[in-house]
Amino acid sequence: MKSQIILALLLSAALGASAQSSMEAKGRADAVVGKIKSQYAPDKRQAVYDVKAYMDNGGALVVGGILSDSATCSVLRRELQATGIDYTDSLVVMPYDQWALVRLTAASMRTGGRHAAEMATQNVMGTPLRVLAADGDWYRVQSPDGYISYIPSSSVVLRTSKEMAQWRRAPRFIVVSPWQVQAFRTADAAGVRDVVTDLVNGCIVEIPASVPNVQNGKLEILLPDGRRAFVDAKAMASVSEWAAQDFNADRILDTAYSMEGTPYLWGGTSTKAIDCSGLAKVSYFSNGIILMRDASQQATTGTRIEAKDWRQCRPGDLLFFGNAKTGRVTHVAIYDSKGNYVHSSGRVKRNSVDPDAESYLTTPFLHAVRIAGNEETRGIIRARNHPWYF
Repeated sequence: MKSQIILALLLSAALGASAQSSMEAKGRADAVVGKIKSQYAPDKRQAVYDVKAYMDNGGALVVGGILSDSATCSVLRRELQATGIDYTDSLVVMPYDQWALVRLTAASMRTGGRHAAEMATQNVMGTPLRVLAADGDWYRVQSPDGYISYIPSSSVVLRTSKEMAQWRRAPRFIVVSPWQVQAFRTADAAGVRDVVTDLVNGCIVEIPASVPNVQNGKLEILLPDGRRAFVDAKAMASVSEWAAQDFNADRILDTAYSMEGTPYLWGGTSTKAIDCSGLAKVSYFSNGIILMRDASQQATTGTRIEAKDWRQCRPGDLLFFGNAKTGRVTHVAIYDSKGNYVHSSGRVKRNSVDPDAESYLTTPFLHAVRIAGNEETRGIIRARNHPWYF
């Protein structure tokens, strides 16, 4: 009897030690998972990081979940291995071989796979998208700026990796006209019933042959979904020519001013209707530069200029406004000169950051950033250096 009691106590102690050891291992795994998330995937707008450590039914430790970035997954695995934790790896990286091209002039993208979800952003025709997952009639996608959202399947055409490689090599043209243009069924057509589609600044199309076909001043183009049309050749430029631009503050400001009076639209990122950060994105994209999507993201890029030093700002700098107490950014504008800026608030319009100016707004001005000279730093990339375009 005495030996049985001793055996029971020993077993209980062993089980207790094992449980404690398992919980300690899980705690260490939790710490690593949290550390990598905070360092490499802190913004859910830019990265999918649905990872957790848990005990399976057999009591074994598992680290599993879905990530959008393979490099982040590799770092996580290295960190877990360095701890010496015994665990089962159940991590899955979303695909890098599924792609799509936007087929609409301005495709609306949402925070969830349903039309009732909040509109998060837009992308214009010919924008390459990485398809992360399919969800019924919706795709979860990532835009060239890294932004993750959902788009209806009807708004895109799917492409394989091979087809995307062909697209990158193909002769392509981009709309450089600041104003909306119409593409017609034939080079001679100009009637309202001859329109194939409208096109806006930044739309990318192919041409059906290796040599541009221009008839009656119109360029023959091939839309992402295979439709052919003719558009005013003066409204277009070759993608390689557009991408080769140097920084041009006048080009950026001209694009912004061309939208003056355009209505504000939450999530709008085309010249049809636009929000504040969308105005910055579209204007910079006309100069071949890709910015991050939201004002709060754009505010963390470039070279910072303090609000009190606004007179040091140069044309093209971005101005950020928001909560003076918390520093939370809620609005962005594009600086011109002498305190004046252009922004989208209700509509695209002009105001001033100079307290003595008649057009001064009282919304707290927090700081500015300079994009010029900071290309190829975090959150700022030239399209010519983006592997999805070239």
